[in-house]
Amino acid sequence: MWGGALAIGLAVAGEAQANGRFPAANYFVAGPGARNDVLALRTTFGLVLSRDGGRQWGWVCEESYEAVGANDPSLSIGQDGALVIATFAGLSVSDGAYCRWSRPAGAPMRGYADVTNTFDGRTMVALGGPTGDDALVLSSDGGRSWTTGARLMGYFSETADVAPNDPMRVYVTAYARGGLPVLLRSDDGGRTVRETTRDFFDAQGIYLAGVDARRPDVLYVRASRGLGTMLLKSEDGGMTLRRIGETRAEMVGFALSDDGDTVWIASTSRAEGILRSVRGGPWTRVGGDVGVQCLRYHAGLLFVCADEVTDGYALGCSRDGGDHIDPLLSLRRLAGPSAACGGDTPVGSTCGSIWPTVSAPLRSIDASAPRDPVFHDAGAVDAVEDAAEVSLDAGGRVDVPATPGDLGQADAPDVLRGLDAPSIDAPSLDAGRDASVVDAGPAPAAPRDGCDCRVATGATPGAGAGALLTALGLIVASPRRRRRLPPPPRR
Repeated sequence: MWGGALAIGLAVAGEAQANGRFPAANYFVAGPGARNDVLALRTTFGLVLSRDGGRQWGWVCEESYEAVGANDPSLSIGQDGALVIATFAGLSVSDGAYCRWSRPAGAPMRGYADVTNTFDGRTMVALGGPTGDDALVLSSDGGRSWTTGARLMGYFSETADVAPNDPMRVYVTAYARGGLPVLLRSDDGGRTVRETTRDFFDAQGIYLAGVDARRPDVLYVRASRGLGTMLLKSEDGGMTLRRIGETRAEMVGFALSDDGDTVWIASTSRAEGILRSVRGGPWTRVGGDVGVQCLRYHAGLLFVCADEVTDGYALGCSRDGGDHIDPLLSLRRLAGPSAACGGDTPVGSTCGSIWPTVSAPLRSIDASAPRDPVFHDAGAVDAVEDAAEVSLDAGGRVDVPATPGDLGQADAPDVLRGLDAPSIDAPSLDAGRDASVVDAGPAPAAPRDGCDCRVATGATPGAGAGALLTALGLIVASPRRRRRLPPPPRR
């Protein structure tokens, strides 16, 4: 996989080739729904997955989901825990153990630029393109089957987001002929779209950052101009935008709290670090000196993709809104594919055979030892039985119960299970919506308070018996999304 580019990849951390790049993580999703059992980390050498909240991790090679040499994938987690991958090679969906990948029913065989899901994971929207003959492809069963929605003729599309609490609201960023950036919106679940604006303060590139979990008319757009990036906000469904922040270097991280009150941004510059704004207030720096590659807020935790070489870990988490970031995973602790994937599975056979070669660059990283895990005991509120309930009203919108105003406060622990399960069971959150639990027998008891942010191996649970506790939270974040193809030239 690394081939002749290995030497270059080790020497040049910023190399932008699809393979042969320096080992790093740059995209992260969690779920399903209000849970964080499934953690999926995109790296430069495949995917790293956990099904038990970060206690155990397994590596999945690009060969197993047939996307070798394709663009960096976009990821979504369905309501039953299935992981959907979107690349230029097509859509792939996992089995329950993430050992087999297949083409989902009804999905056109074409390249995809993005995939996004509602909070509950039931509705997914994939963005086919960018070719100038693009389309939205829709799923109402967590990515298992798909139908084609709106055609985006004449547009070169880039990113898509479906509102977390309103499956009818979908946003798309694209480029019209001539290279002009455009924001489009759908109010019928992606069946039709219309332009909302082309006014982005002379930005060269635009990328959806996130949609407010409670107010689908509120969205955020990253707009690149020169070497820096502006953060734009709309409160009228994308009709108008205003600047609310910026970074001098490329903005690679954005996260939005589940109540919409707190925003985080980060750039490629350590000098800028992670910036936080609460209720529209001034931007303040948090998190210390971290080489941020992506941000995501989910279920009471702020997740941070970090620099393995300088930070000692690739994925960290914070329960206090970014003031302190502790390690969750070091890539150098990976032991290869999950033990759940036997030799008769694509992951077990294909990935297992090439792991010694792929892992060589990880073993060659000249850095300090991986950071030790940190256990939190922050006095979380006792579990509330119905904290994770999500109800569906007659209009099809998800009603999300209120969460504590203080950052990082946990309301209810997740039930975390072991890794080696052949299937995913999905206990009901309410009459209409499910969230999955990996059922693999008894797991260590979750601590009553705090959360477990630990460095874990790929096949053996890390030391200690803690479990990752979470509050009800919504995935409203935009990790780093790189331009797959340049926009058409201006005429």
